[in-house]
Amino acid sequence: MEQAENKKGPFIKDPLIEDWLDLNFYHPLGYKFAILFNKLDFSPNLVSFISMIFGLIGAFMVYYSMPVLGVLFIVFAGILDSSDGQLARMSGKTSVYGRIIDGLVGYVIFGSVYILIGLKYKSFIAMILAGVSNGIHSSVYDFYRTAYLAVTRNRFLDFFPPQDKKNLFSKIYSFYMSYQTSICKYHISFIKKLITEGKVLNDEKLNFYKKKMISNIQYINILGDNWKINGLLFLAVINRLDLFFYYIIFIINLVFVLVVLRQKKIDLTISEAV
Repeated sequence: MEQAENKKGPFIKDPLIEDWLDLNFYHPLGYKFAILFNKLDFSPNLVSFISMIFGLIGAFMVYYSMPVLGVLFIVFAGILDSSDGQLARMSGKTSVYGRIIDGLVGYVIFGSVYILIGLKYKSFIAMILAGVSNGIHSSVYDFYRTAYLAVTRNRFLDFFPPQDKKNLFSKIYSFYMSYQTSICKYHISFIKKLITEGKVLNDEKLNFYKKKMISNIQYINILGDNWKINGLLFLAVINRLDLFFYYIIFIINLVFVLVVLRQKKIDLTISEAV
């Protein structure tokens, strides 16, 4: 996905849709590492792999009763997760499927965190409920941010890339997008209409779209990894990681329901007006 870079700072997709922690912590530090990795001629996929290793080490530290240090390793994995995308733009090594690899790394890290916390506290039902919830949250978070960038830039290749049925990544991408269709169906219909009719939004309609989307995007950001890591860190500091699954099941799921209901109204309003 295309990103903007200022002369002194990181590659940022769009400041209006970025979480505060991303703007002020993850992206600036990730940018510094991207500069280093670019000099070392590392590929973005290699950085993603390194990020996954740090995340897995952090998960095992949590399991072996080093919760705060373990979560700090997971935080560092998040910094590297920001770095790989910035490195891709910096080095010109971008790929439609880079987002899939990036997403899969996140699933591996959080999957290991969930499994190891479940094993540590023997909370298997809560683990499954929280894990399924996390997957749904991540898909909605990724969808609306991707959709916003696609519409505002009138670039839909990253949103609906060419499909090659024989290509493994195409199959993974199709599955990755398929379970978003029921939750985000109104926005998907709106985007498909733009594409099939070849519409380009004029300034008035584009500003209307931006205004409506921005009104909910920071709430959507709560469904991303940052707020899960925030919860992990807080519970690690007070030594109550046994409550993490309930944080996801009750608090983040409540936010999810409110965000989706609010977004549904916004999507219908956008479809009617645009």
